[in-house]
Amino acid sequence: MNLQHALACLLWLATAAPLLAQGKKAPPLPGDSSSVQTPSCGSKTSFTLTEAISAARANNPEMLALEAAVASAAGGVTTAKTWANPEITVEPGVRRALEDTSFVTAFNGVISLSQPFKFPGKRTLEVAIAKSDVKLRELAIEAFRFQMAAKVRRAFYELLAAQKIIEARTEQVASAKVFFESAKKRAEGGYAGDFESLKSQADLIAAQSALREAEGKVATARIVLNTLMARSPSSPLTLSGSLDNLTPKGSSRDFIALALARNPALQALEIEAEKSGLNLKRTRMESLPDFSVGPNFEYYKDEQVASISASAPLPFWDRNKGGIQTASAQHKENLAEIQRLRLEIGGGVTGAASNLDVASDQLALYSPEFLYQMRDFVRQAEESYAQSATTLIIYLDAKRTYFDALTSYYETLGRVAESRAELESAIGVPLELKP
Repeated sequence: MNLQHALACLLWLATAAPLLAQGKKAPPLPGDSSSVQTPSCGSKTSFTLTEAISAARANNPEMLALEAAVASAAGGVTTAKTWANPEITVEPGVRRALEDTSFVTAFNGVISLSQPFKFPGKRTLEVAIAKSDVKLRELAIEAFRFQMAAKVRRAFYELLAAQKIIEARTEQVASAKVFFESAKKRAEGGYAGDFESLKSQADLIAAQSALREAEGKVATARIVLNTLMARSPSSPLTLSGSLDNLTPKGSSRDFIALALARNPALQALEIEAEKSGLNLKRTRMESLPDFSVGPNFEYYKDEQVASISASAPLPFWDRNKGGIQTASAQHKENLAEIQRLRLEIGGGVTGAASNLDVASDQLALYSPEFLYQMRDFVRQAEESYAQSATTLIIYLDAKRTYFDALTSYYETLGRVAESRAELESAIGVPLELKP
């Protein structure tokens, strides 16, 4: 603690003591960053689908790990391209030779320099294998970005559908209250018995219970979406979007073609197969010897010798047959896995497209004209019942039919959105993309 900070603390103590004695809040301690108010990055509460997807991608820590993996794989390419360091050998010594009738001792030295070389073609294969690793890591980022978008899209539409159901349940509660008040007045005027009054109360309780259930589903969907966007689960969230026109154009054949061309899992397997093929070629070349070449220099007192040396192992015993067998089997396994995944993708896309067709056909049954007619019919039944111009059975049947149809309509909208998300997950890319 320096002198300036100590004086500041003494000044704070002199200022805070009277305030604390009066039960008031003291000013913040100098240097205390916890009292500093900073703007919250999560203050935004209204999101479109695009904004929700962007927030989920930007705030997800796994993306940083995937980007680091790409950098790590790029380091492997650099390593594969780098030449091996040259080797220097120094051999100082003493030479003792017989000259005339006596031995003469003199300095003797040998220095040699050698540069290791890989057999031609090996380095090219190693660089290609390293680049395949980079492709896989980059593809993992693309797949993760799509995965996050698919999860957010599904949660976004589920929350929109749940909010629509709340609108229907809220309208049902309002209608039940009208029924309850009308039945109460009719009972007070002697036009209805106790059963009608109890029935209206039971109808109101059922409507309020259904509304509470819908609110619970909205809360659950909001928690899921907030969590995906790395926000507090209880943060307020308002969505700006529509459930209209969610059915994509195209047939199962178009969707399968898109999946076979762009599915990240299939692309990853194809890169793995390419990599295993390169690895098989490299393994077959392992028996081809690497070599070293370099100059040698020997020094004697009355003689100097310069030469060039080359060395290489002789592949007599080990021709890497076991490694070739393993690499060949791995390559065949990858090719077979590609065929298996192609069939699996085709089946998954076909099934998801069929589910989407069914949900879309169900949605088409609820025409806007039908819903408007049902709403007008219920309003007329309410007015007629309030004026004692219709029976209780007709009124209740009209209400039940309308609200059941309206709730079923919104649930079908949600199934269409869910089926579209399921189809996109099976394809592996957004449906806006083309093969």
